[in-house]
Amino acid sequence: MFTRTTDRTLFTRGTAMFVSALTAGAIFTASTGAQAAEATPRTTAPVSTGTTAPVSTGITTPVSTSITAPASAVATSDDDADDAQWEALLNSMLSVPEDVLAQGDEATAAYLKQQQNRKPGQPLVGFGWPSFGCMGAVAVAIGTNLLPAAKMVKIVRVAKRVGVKRIVSAIKAIRKGKGHTLANDLQWVGAQLLGLEGVKAACH
Repeated sequence: MFTRTTDRTLFTRGTAMFVSALTAGAIFTASTGAQAAEATPRTTAPVSTGTTAPVSTGITTPVSTSITAPASAVATSDDDADDAQWEALLNSMLSVPEDVLAQGDEATAAYLKQQQNRKPGQPLVGFGWPSFGCMGAVAVAIGTNLLPAAKMVKIVRVAKRVGVKRIVSAIKAIRKGKGHTLANDLQWVGAQLLGLEGVKAACH
């Protein structure tokens, strides 16, 4: 009876000591972990706001202030200059009186050279106010197959009848392949004048 009681007492004490040891170990482990957590610095990942600050490169892009005219405007300007040259050429021919033209190439060329040498400010005899350089170019062309006086008479008569601008329009139509839509006299005059491109270059 005494032996059983002693054994039970020893067992109870041993169990209590084992539980106490486990408890102490758990407390030590928990304490050590807490200290380690406090000793380790906390690292917090940056939070992206979705906004990126611009990075300056120190290079400034120059701002162009030049103005480029549209292609249509340039084409219109070229057409206007071309029209003015044709009109100046026709006005040079119209400035020659028909009675002078009727005298032939030499008389017509002499008349044009005389007008070309007039002093500035003196009124020109005949039709319009052609440029002196244009008249000189016409004078040089007269007497050649390019522009005999007899051909000038026909051109001048058509120009007086229909007007200079209408002949210029006829030249444009011929260039665009629409000459067949013109009256016969306009077709002929336009074709003759197109052969005078070199002469027209001196007309402004």
